[in-house]
Amino acid sequence: MNHRPFGRARAALGLAGAAVLVPPWLLMHPASSPAKALERGFHRAIAAGFGLRPQVRGTPGAAGTMLVANHISWADIISVAAVVDTDFVSKADVAAYPGLGALAARTGTIFVERERRSQAVSQMETIRARLRAGRRVLMFPEGTTSDGRGLLPFRSSLFAAADAAVAVQPVTIRYTAPGGGPLDPAVLDAIAWIGDEDMLPNALGLARQRVGVLLHFHEPVAASAFDTRKALAEHCRDIMLRHYRA
Repeated sequence: MNHRPFGRARAALGLAGAAVLVPPWLLMHPASSPAKALERGFHRAIAAGFGLRPQVRGTPGAAGTMLVANHISWADIISVAAVVDTDFVSKADVAAYPGLGALAARTGTIFVERERRSQAVSQMETIRARLRAGRRVLMFPEGTTSDGRGLLPFRSSLFAAADAAVAVQPVTIRYTAPGGGPLDPAVLDAIAWIGDEDMLPNALGLARQRVGVLLHFHEPVAASAFDTRKALAEHCRDIMLRHYRA
């Protein structure tokens, strides 16, 4: 593998640059335009430090759109948040991460416990309320991270909130070689955050890699065009899978 020169030092500088933005951001109302601008700056600083320059295809959906993306790494969130203002749906255990959990909560992350069916209705209502308020909401329907070579099956449960969305937009996240070509499988293995791997070793590994990230915002669809949430989930997955095979 052709490692990025001084990759870990550059990642540290990016993290330091992002950290500088946190104190003024904490003094602002989290929903204000200046706070949202600082959030994007925070994520862009981290993305730049790790050598990620998100390339965007398509156009992010309008306010109130539900975004549906595949999930490979913690860097997915950094990359998406660097280019589009959206709230994320995340597993509840992320809220317990020291420091990161509090930051995620303040950015508007919706924490869900997918295995606790007793909370399913209230969790869906929280997502619906955000969508009706004009917020984009992004979820990862695979329910976990994959190795980046394809897509895992989609869980259709979160699509129950799609009836409150202006539209539903599939988003394919794909890590590439710096010029946009296919990524060396060994590099992809270093990027993918799967299993019980701790975040720090994965981040240190990513910092050394020469890698790009492509965010493909596909054509939005209306949830009302599908008879069931399972049909909607399968449609989104099919679109994204075709992109992976292209």
